[in-house]
Amino acid sequence: MIKNKNSNKIFSRITAILLCICMVMLSACSKEEDTGVKTQRSVESRNTITLAAQDASVHYSKDSASFSESAATSGLIELRVDPASNSFCIVEKTKNKIWSALPLLSDVAHNEELISNASVAAITVSGGTDIYHLNSQDNSLQYGKASYSVIENGAQFVYDIFPDQKTADKTKYEKGDIGFRVTVTVTLADGSMLVNCTHTNLTGNSDAFIENIELLNGFGSFNSSGENDFLLVPDGCGAIIRTAIYDESFEPVSFAVYGSDPSIGSEVSASAVVPAFGIKHGDSAFVSLIQSGDAVASINADKATNVNEYNTVYSSFNITPVVYDDETLYISKSSAVEEISLCYRFLSGNNATYAGLASACREQLIRNSVLSTGNTASSDYLPFYLTLTGAAKKSFGPINYLKKLTTFEQAQDMLVRMKNKGINNVSVRYTGIFSGGLDSEDIETSSMLWRLGGSDSLNSLYEYVSAQKMSLFLDINLLSSSKKFNSGNAMNIQKDDSVYTPQTLLNDYMDEETDKRNFRKISKLSDAVATVIKNTRDYSFTGYCINDAGSLLYSDFSYNGLLREAASNQISKSLSPLTTGYSAMTSTGNFYMLKNIDSVVNVPLESKASESGAYVSVPFIQLILHGIVDYAGEAVNTSISHEELLLKCIEYGACPHYEWNYEPINSSTEGDIFYYDNTINSAAEFYSKANEALNDLRDARMTDHYEIDDGVFCTEYDTGSMIYVNYTDSDYTVLGAVVEARSFIRIN
Repeated sequence: MIKNKNSNKIFSRITAILLCICMVMLSACSKEEDTGVKTQRSVESRNTITLAAQDASVHYSKDSASFSESAATSGLIELRVDPASNSFCIVEKTKNKIWSALPLLSDVAHNEELISNASVAAITVSGGTDIYHLNSQDNSLQYGKASYSVIENGAQFVYDIFPDQKTADKTKYEKGDIGFRVTVTVTLADGSMLVNCTHTNLTGNSDAFIENIELLNGFGSFNSSGENDFLLVPDGCGAIIRTAIYDESFEPVSFAVYGSDPSIGSEVSASAVVPAFGIKHGDSAFVSLIQSGDAVASINADKATNVNEYNTVYSSFNITPVVYDDETLYISKSSAVEEISLCYRFLSGNNATYAGLASACREQLIRNSVLSTGNTASSDYLPFYLTLTGAAKKSFGPINYLKKLTTFEQAQDMLVRMKNKGINNVSVRYTGIFSGGLDSEDIETSSMLWRLGGSDSLNSLYEYVSAQKMSLFLDINLLSSSKKFNSGNAMNIQKDDSVYTPQTLLNDYMDEETDKRNFRKISKLSDAVATVIKNTRDYSFTGYCINDAGSLLYSDFSYNGLLREAASNQISKSLSPLTTGYSAMTSTGNFYMLKNIDSVVNVPLESKASESGAYVSVPFIQLILHGIVDYAGEAVNTSISHEELLLKCIEYGACPHYEWNYEPINSSTEGDIFYYDNTINSAAEFYSKANEALNDLRDARMTDHYEIDDGVFCTEYDTGSMIYVNYTDSDYTVLGAVVEARSFIRIN
């Protein structure tokens, strides 16, 4: 009997253990289902189906009288509804200006064919082997499936969207049916228009999902242009597209907010660091800021190139990550974003400029806690940003080794020399001082390169820096590594390691190919931050330069991973401890992580698209940031035209930035753009002029910027100061003062 009792106990324990294992496995599967990990299916080919508009009249509002119902009023704007098109408009009451969600027929030379793409919402739907391009007007309103209701402070528009009338008429859906509800809620608050968009699968078809949503692709679009009308796009530093200037060769442009997502293999030709866009038409203008969904957004613009087309700018959103490769369809199991949110601010009169739009955008970013409420800290001298490289990869035949470029002792010698030349406030960004050098390894397990002098030498360098009221930032890559992470790599949608190849100019000069870098699991980032703080606690320095997080953003399809929108929030949250008690710097400056950042290097100072008479760079992001954070553009010594970039720094209120090594890259220093002795004298000469012009304006707001004549620009500050920059080869006289050729002056 005792034996039987023991056998029963053993059997019970084994059964309990097996049940626990099954529960853990089920729990893991359930978790994985929630993380957006991909599924895949074999698909021989994919067909794209675009349903032609049957009735163009559903794509426009006839005239101002069409908006027969008033839904809400706030400040100087009113929301009105057009029941016929199930759309809306904003009316600026003082100007009687109408911003319509759909084009007004009276504005478009009565050419109905050219407005068939305008809609309140357009969706790209994947349905098995087919891709459907559907929209709220043709595939909902026209099928009798669109409705609206007036709600508190606004109106809600509901579109049940189907590929055909037959499916729309069904009361019970079959297995392969496709149908989605897109709900657009428009409310007014504090004189702004808030737009929220959600989506629901109506049919329950698990093979159908929304890949992309275009929201309000016709809002504010217009055909007739005045001399000062423009579209504002976030290309590089910002750009305006002058709609009154004829440009037959103009092609539509698109900008991926925060760049491409390496985990879904998206390659983009142009990216944006700020999720904003706008339009000026007549005496009125609006700026739109994406508040939710920015990490998966693109901003698109098109210019009318003949009398029957529209000027338009709008946002679209990559709702579900999907990749089709080698007859295999890889699909995320969850949407990257459940709710899209945008804020529209309206301006008129003298405020209806790109500077006015930047000011409204800055105010909203501060309200949303994206930007700090504080001002840039003042100092006796303008910061001079200096990027130093400790060590970088070099080859000697088949052998790779790390070449010393700047030791800590040499860095101090360089700073002493700069001080003697009048460069009194240097912010040192020290790269390549940990394992792997410039091609850094996992910072969590890295150690400082002993060959640069060790921690005692670093602390000695900091003592000098601190005594001279300078700054020392340790450059760290937290998201990426040249080797695999011990804690595991982030995965792409195809379940391979997620990687990217950085653009490294220094490696090009060293004749070294830049290797691919791995991405860290987002879920492990907080642990890495804690380890970095622990490992560097005995070092003396001003703060961290959080390098890669300022320019990279990716989805993580590993177990318990995060898609890109959630990843941006988690990265910003995880990096916060690095800014507690320290100053913080980053590179490039994607806006989602700027809340606790004090300075940014490599901020774009030009647009990436080719400039023409109609397409012009403007300092949109500088107008937003100036006075909140210090910023600098690309290193002057790496630019094609040093003189041009130095003038641009003055025009855009940017601090000077150089990237130097103490040691030459090769045996000869001739032509070595990174060798500090080749440009230190010209840098000191420029710094003296820049310090005099800009230092006491560091905490000032930049209030206006404009071109007063061909090649002559003016930047105004809230202190009353004006800086004139002359890019031409002739002197220019303004307000009785002469702006010399290829130079600048400041008038207080």
